[in-house]
Amino acid sequence: MKNLLFVLWACSIVLSSCSKSGSTETATPVGNQNSNTTNVSAVPSTFTQKVLLEILTGAGQPQCTDGTSKMNDLVNANPTTAITACIHYSDAMEIPLYTLLESTFSNGMPPSFPTAMVNRIPSTGITILNRTQWLSNVNVNKQKTAKCGVAMKTNVNAGVATIEAHAGFNQNLTGNYNITLYLVENDVTGNGNQYDQRNSYNVTSGHAYYQAGDPIVGFQHNYTVRKVISANLGDALSATNMHSGGEEVKNYSISISGFKEDDLYVIAFINKVGTSATTHEIMNVQRVKLGATKDWD
Repeated sequence: MKNLLFVLWACSIVLSSCSKSGSTETATPVGNQNSNTTNVSAVPSTFTQKVLLEILTGAGQPQCTDGTSKMNDLVNANPTTAITACIHYSDAMEIPLYTLLESTFSNGMPPSFPTAMVNRIPSTGITILNRTQWLSNVNVNKQKTAKCGVAMKTNVNAGVATIEAHAGFNQNLTGNYNITLYLVENDVTGNGNQYDQRNSYNVTSGHAYYQAGDPIVGFQHNYTVRKVISANLGDALSATNMHSGGEEVKNYSISISGFKEDDLYVIAFINKVGTSATTHEIMNVQRVKLGATKDWD
């Protein structure tokens, strides 16, 4: 009898443990899920002026390691104000955005590599700038007073990202303005010449990529634009919202299949629509880790 009671008691412990384990598994998100409950706050009266550096680069372009070095120095010097997006050419990371940006902003002069736009604002009459001009133009543009700002709330569920993009204003704006969103991935690597980075500086003593190889096998391509979430040149914002305290919210959904979720970010920016290569302007920009909320700042 005592043995029977002991067996029954032991079974009850096992069943209880199984029940608790089952309830824990049910409560744990399955698949690729993220539940972000942090909301965007009310539109503030001031915004931080940030600067977007859109770099045209490519794995097969030997000079681009110097662009990467200058980009890293620039971002390290401006960690809260400089945001970078790398648009690739002629490698496995190229997307149609490259051709569109080149045709829109090059003024008929194909860019060399690496080159970049700084808030799409021209310097000496040219919008796509060589790498010696990046830092000085970032320093000039970050000193401007921001007329608008961006905030975002993002979620991931079963391989699909949803983005709630907020455009806010602290004064009246006239003209045509869009909001544009990029999906950006860090640490993009691959095999072969479509990913391995050519390196002109392999024998340049003192350079950041001295003796790194040519090509650099397994090179980590950061800030890589993987998809344009909005229309390529942005989705129109309503003029009725462009006043002090005004706000417009746009919602997007996009598959992130094939990308590393932990390395994904969303960049969103408000851009004034121009009529020529030198009359566009990015007014402000924001970046958020996918699955998180980035409030106004």
